Amino acid sequence: MPTLLNIAVVEDHDALREVMVEILSSKGHHVTGLDCAEALDDQFSRGPIDLLVADLNLPGEDGFSLVRRVRLAQPLIGIIMVTARHEVVDKVTGYDMGADIYLSKPVAPDELIAAVNSISRRVSAQSSNTIAASSSKLKLDSRKLVLSGPLGEASVTDTESAILTALARAPSQRLEIWQILEMLGINMDTYNKSTFEVRIARLRKKILMVGADKSSLRVVRMSGYQLCTPLQVY
Repeated sequence: MPTLLNIAVVEDHDALREVMVEILSSKGHHVTGLDCAEALDDQFSRGPIDLLVADLNLPGEDGFSLVRRVRLAQPLIGIIMVTARHEVVDKVTGYDMGADIYLSKPVAPDELIAAVNSISRRVSAQSSNTIAASSSKLKLDSRKLVLSGPLGEASVTDTESAILTALARAPSQRLEIWQILEMLGINMDTYNKSTFEVRIARLRKKILMVGADKSSLRVVRMSGYQLCTPLQVY
């Protein structure tokens, strides 16, 4: 059975967006429909997203730019591009920007579901690898916003959940500061460093409270942060 995903559908055509949301929701996925790329930044701040389904011709920031930006910030997120542009050059560009799957409109419901199931299997495999490697057995319930471990549970904020999820799914569980800020929709040029570090310190305290080692959230000097303990996100 496919793993159920948190999915964001970015499509400015209202009727088409509603149809895709309905199709995917009917399969048990948690799906949010958005009408522009800018709305996605707010959605990331509310919680983790496993899969992005994005149209190419969007108002404001276009699909190519959006996919490239999201892929850089969250290397392991699933991305499906759905567009009426059928030219090979557009498909190649889509894959180069970071899309996993490129679907041409009109997309049959069965094809969309099959594409999502393919991403779902990858997410399931990543989760299984994390569980198998786990020694501390930390778990994050991204919907209830609860982090649990050998010593108990701790409530986390939407932002803390998003940071932990992104770190858990990043290569080597490591992200640069700009990637975290990008994911949270915070401008790198204007962010308050002290406030950000306090936020990370509070998150580290919660990780320790549930039983993780002191080095579980490590500062990568002049670069970013690395999660040094396996974490299961569901």
